[in-house]
Amino acid sequence: MKKVIFLDIDGVLNSVIYDRIRSKGEGNIDVTRLCLIKKIVCATGAQIVLSSSWRKHWEVETDKCDTIGREINSVFRKAGIRIHDKTLILQNRAEEITEWLARHPDVHSYVILDDTFGGWGVHESRLVKTNSRIGRGLEERHVDAAIKILNGGSVHEQ
Repeated sequence: MKKVIFLDIDGVLNSVIYDRIRSKGEGNIDVTRLCLIKKIVCATGAQIVLSSSWRKHWEVETDKCDTIGREINSVFRKAGIRIHDKTLILQNRAEEITEWLARHPDVHSYVILDDTFGGWGVHESRLVKTNSRIGRGLEERHVDAAIKILNGGSVHEQ
């Protein structure tokens, strides 16, 4: 049985603050947020599933990634973490996560890291919502909440 982090990138791994302070050569992912993702992975053993719109650039097989997908892999690799899979592109993220979970019945716990308001339905209790306009996206308090969700319950308790 496994645990999964459904990861959005925009608003989670970047923010308005990051856009203002980053150097010209720095990428679109705030690497200081990746150490927080790694903290969740290390504390829970969870695997990362990309649910971000960035997933259109990423594939499990690196040679099938475009330039942005290779950048994602490079940045994650430098942080000592990796993405294991991605959701399909359907109507909305809630539907995409439902579909992914249906194909992976061995998942017993999951968390969603996203900055999107509403529309989560049965997944609402699994959402850790970030705010890229006020903070830096993913912050320590979000890490604590994600760890608690991942270590505390079964998906069948919803």
